[in-house]
Amino acid sequence: MCGILATLGDINNSISDQEFQAALALLSHRGPNDSGFDTFHEQRLGHTRLSIMDLSDSGHQPMYSDCKNVALVFNGEIYNFKEIKARLATEGMTFTSQSDSEVLLNAYLHFGIDCIEHFIGMFAFIIVDKRAGKDCTYVVRDRLGIKPLFYYQTEQGFIFSSEVKSILALAKRKFSLNKKTVSSYFSYRYSILDETFFEGIQNLSPGSYLHITKQGTTEHKYWQLADFVNQSEDKGEAYYLQRLDELLHSSIKYRMISDVPFGAYLSGGVDSSLVTAIMAKYSKEPIKTYTIGFAEAGYNEFNYADKVAQLYQTDHKAINIDAAEYFTTLNTLIRYKDAPLSVPNEVPLYLMSKALKKDITVVLSGEGADEIFGGYGRIFRSADDYTNQKLLRESPASAALYEKKYGQRQFATDLEHFIFNYSYTKPALKHSLLAKNIDWNIIESELNQRFEKSFNEVASSDYQTKMMYTFETVHLQGLLSRVDTTTMATSVEARVPFVDHRLVEFAFSIPNKYKLKWNSEKDQELAKNKMADDNSENHDTPKYILKKVGEKYLPDEVLYRKKMGFPVPLDKWLGGSFSEQAKQILVDKNNSANQVIDTEFVLSLLDDKELASNHALAMKVWMVLNLFAFCDTYQNYLK
Repeated sequence: MCGILATLGDINNSISDQEFQAALALLSHRGPNDSGFDTFHEQRLGHTRLSIMDLSDSGHQPMYSDCKNVALVFNGEIYNFKEIKARLATEGMTFTSQSDSEVLLNAYLHFGIDCIEHFIGMFAFIIVDKRAGKDCTYVVRDRLGIKPLFYYQTEQGFIFSSEVKSILALAKRKFSLNKKTVSSYFSYRYSILDETFFEGIQNLSPGSYLHITKQGTTEHKYWQLADFVNQSEDKGEAYYLQRLDELLHSSIKYRMISDVPFGAYLSGGVDSSLVTAIMAKYSKEPIKTYTIGFAEAGYNEFNYADKVAQLYQTDHKAINIDAAEYFTTLNTLIRYKDAPLSVPNEVPLYLMSKALKKDITVVLSGEGADEIFGGYGRIFRSADDYTNQKLLRESPASAALYEKKYGQRQFATDLEHFIFNYSYTKPALKHSLLAKNIDWNIIESELNQRFEKSFNEVASSDYQTKMMYTFETVHLQGLLSRVDTTTMATSVEARVPFVDHRLVEFAFSIPNKYKLKWNSEKDQELAKNKMADDNSENHDTPKYILKKVGEKYLPDEVLYRKKMGFPVPLDKWLGGSFSEQAKQILVDKNNSANQVIDTEFVLSLLDDKELASNHALAMKVWMVLNLFAFCDTYQNYLK
């Protein structure tokens, strides 16, 4: 796991070697074990290395082909590199190291850019090919966007980096605060577009690569999940159980390949518990597991994590944090992320990564299971709300609940219903939070087009499948960004078995009735006149197929308890001890966040006595404070 930095084109004329190396040093937390920099055919390539496999210096980058005409910088892991290496060896290729980087480079030399079709892994890499007849550069990101890759393009060329901060250091200009990203942040908690908070700095889209030549730059989509969405054939529950179990074992075993100590996050939920259980079956030593929470009652899952730890005799550590540590750490983490935090539990995850770094360097995490197996039960079940909206609005048993959730709305399309339901901040409150001198409706229309694009990619599928597809292709990006930031900030590599593309492709062939399964025919009948919020986890079982596989490894009290999430007591803090501190942050008139926030309205929320018991409202205030902290941290780079 590493950090990469590259400058391509005439932009190099305005950047000195010293400036490039200083920008590369900003990525040292991503790769504290080694650093490499070189100018290759007038293109600068930089790399910081976190040694995971082949701990010798043979993994040093930039890495060059034997002919010295092809150069590589690479961030990530190719988990099946040994199989690829064996195949290439039979075809005459030689190797001088045990590094997956060398396998990647030789795979490119052998297969061309189609080499990515052979990779199981997470990766972001740049290959500069100066061989006769080539003279091109490929910039590649893995299928599902596990590893980040940001870029800034001008008429003079490109700057590419694993983190935005290095681009800011080299761009030598100030950027406008991206209003589209601000709007997306308050609606969805992260950017749903391939854009950052700095207007002009972008993400490379997952499953894509840029092909850069003297004639121009083209973006290619080499992998599209829509190609694998097909539930037309029901192969039966037994088949899906067996195949899912096989893929889980394969995915987790691959992610245990390491030359450094590894462990697992263990929250006590289904996903992390199942990963831990299967890991334990392949390890001779006790698996090192970690959980974190707050001392306040109801704000940790220590009991469930302890049960799994005891069952598999893991070397388990529980970590407690308090409010003072939380808010101090929040500002630190923003400097690593180059963005406001998306969810409050990023701070605990960072602190847990910091603690586990004392013991291990690689950690497996359960992210990605909810998206492919229907884990967000209430929102996925809300497809029935849309289908039955006329009945629900008119039924005496459900009319009041419908109005409380949806008001008087009658949704014309499933997309319209999804956007309203998925929005974390509903339109009325969002428009109160945001500055009144900006036409946010135009911006929101562009955001809505992103969801429309997602729905259209699987237009022939049912609404529930469209939602799961959108969660996997859009929502997942926010989660993966969180994982990358909170781990790499502490020089820890996180691996996510549920984001193995083979498992994801398979999951979208499983009929939804095996994901969100009615508990019985009677339950299905009882649910007809009820809202999704009442039906989920009462009349049905979210992630049924995954939990059914889990019965081989885990007790029912872990598998079938209600979903808890990762709560943080923001309401108690912002409505109490940290209210005055929050006000001091908001009254800073020089903060760029004032361009987009109605500060007086937010201050009125802090004076609302109900804030101490209203977690949803406290979350919105927390997001505003995050934006202010972000703008304060990056004031030298914002217009």
